[in-house]
Amino acid sequence: MNRLDFPAALPPCPRLLPLLKDRFSGWQLGMGRADTLVGLIEGVHRLAQDQPACRPMLPGMALWTMQSHPLSPGTAQWCARLTAENLALSPHLAALAARMLLAMPLADGDAEDMGTWYAVVRQDDHALTLRFLSLVLGIPNKGLAWLAHCWQDLLFLGRPDVTRSALDLFPWDEATRPLQDRLMAEWAFHSLPPDEALESVLALDPADWGLWRTYAGAELLLRAGRKGEAKGALAQLWKTLPWHVNLTLKLHDLFHPAPPADPARTGEAAVLLYSWNKADLLADTLASLEASALGDAPVFALDNGSTDATPDVLRAARDRFGADRFHVETLPVNVGAPAARNWLLSLAGVRARRFAAFLDDDVVLPENWLRRLLGVAGNNPGAGAVGCRITAAAPPYGLQSADYNLFPQQPKPTEPGMLPNRVLICDNCANSPDTGLFTYTRPCLSVSGCCHLVSLAAVEAAGGFDLRYTPSQFDDLDRDLRSALAGMPAVYAGGLAVRHVQHSSLAKARTTRQIGHVMGNKFKLDTKYSDEELAALASDNRDRLWRDLDAKYRTLSDRLGLRF
Repeated sequence: MNRLDFPAALPPCPRLLPLLKDRFSGWQLGMGRADTLVGLIEGVHRLAQDQPACRPMLPGMALWTMQSHPLSPGTAQWCARLTAENLALSPHLAALAARMLLAMPLADGDAEDMGTWYAVVRQDDHALTLRFLSLVLGIPNKGLAWLAHCWQDLLFLGRPDVTRSALDLFPWDEATRPLQDRLMAEWAFHSLPPDEALESVLALDPADWGLWRTYAGAELLLRAGRKGEAKGALAQLWKTLPWHVNLTLKLHDLFHPAPPADPARTGEAAVLLYSWNKADLLADTLASLEASALGDAPVFALDNGSTDATPDVLRAARDRFGADRFHVETLPVNVGAPAARNWLLSLAGVRARRFAAFLDDDVVLPENWLRRLLGVAGNNPGAGAVGCRITAAAPPYGLQSADYNLFPQQPKPTEPGMLPNRVLICDNCANSPDTGLFTYTRPCLSVSGCCHLVSLAAVEAAGGFDLRYTPSQFDDLDRDLRSALAGMPAVYAGGLAVRHVQHSSLAKARTTRQIGHVMGNKFKLDTKYSDEELAALASDNRDRLWRDLDAKYRTLSDRLGLRF
């Protein structure tokens, strides 16, 4: 028996994609978050009342959700409910779900302490962090709720010793001990080298955590370079959970990876970046760029009115790259992101290329990033842009963005006294840890502007970046919307990860002025497009996602002999 086999006594799932497409507006968007999965379980449970063929999906959905998101209160509720309907939970998980249902949730009275936690965890005082946790994790009937509230922050601390110490502070007992084992394995998954983490994952009891154990173990095998073993384990898991959108897309890409473009094609792209007063970060980005496989791609850098050492950094880079390959544009004032991008796009040396590869000035690039983007672009000749997975720059590499798509619904009329909210974008990863579930390629509505390859044919058809979003925020999304309306939507290449030192301006908005700017640009976005345009975008986006998912499901079914 393979060490990643699992005792899955789950009923086979019939091929239900056509029915799910008709009854669920958002199934195709993805399943990377606990709240998404819990909502879909509720929908399938309702659907099964008049479509009994859907019932075999429920046990696998509940077990996967419980095992992959064990701290989610909604997960425990559904596991308890379905256990009453003969869901085969292990005795340990049944006891854990019952205990979680007894735990009191955090409420308005805990708001001050939650605010204190937010302040404490963002300080570089780890002793203070542990002192705070020693108090709240021991609160009778609320310790589990506090652990759920703090767990992701602890993973993102970048201090594995502190996170592990935090687990030691919780008063574990017989009912919660399996959860301790599971969280320790998750800690190892994000904190240790793959080979070491794999042993911790394999130590989990397959009867309790078999589905997540198989997935996490396979992902660690991938990261350790053991691709054949990983594909075998994921294939067995997929045959048990064929309804899982992310798993379907990920496994298809493992069997059918997009090859990098030939090195001779690098000359089809110009690399563009602009910067304002971030000399140190820019220097690191340029060092990363220099170390990558640029081939014949020229670089065009714009100094957006900097008053720090940015001119010195750019001069040094030009000396290293050579003046024939590294071109510097210097503006006397900061004109904002949209104008800076348009300025670069207007240069003759850029217009002579097929693609513009835009980079933020605070990224860490893998060696073959450009060839991989060009490879996906070559397989999707009508794409307006190709983007990638954006993560934090330090372990555990939290996800900042993946593929963006529209919720497929008509814009609602704006209520009196309220701001419009008409462009409804699904952020399907929502700052979650990078577990590997977003390492797929598929069409989408928009990609992150942090590192993306823009087709100059799309710029010609739909225009450049709208100056109304100056200095920044939503200008990338707006350009992608116009490109999609022109018949050239984006493609997401999630197998490529680019590390991003800082987060989006939306996440960094803290002051009233900053929040006001973001809200103002969102208002511009929400009032720019007609109902008819948004409806057309949503319909086309949904159809593309479903066609892609159905084709990949059929391919995997044929390859793996899955017959219903």
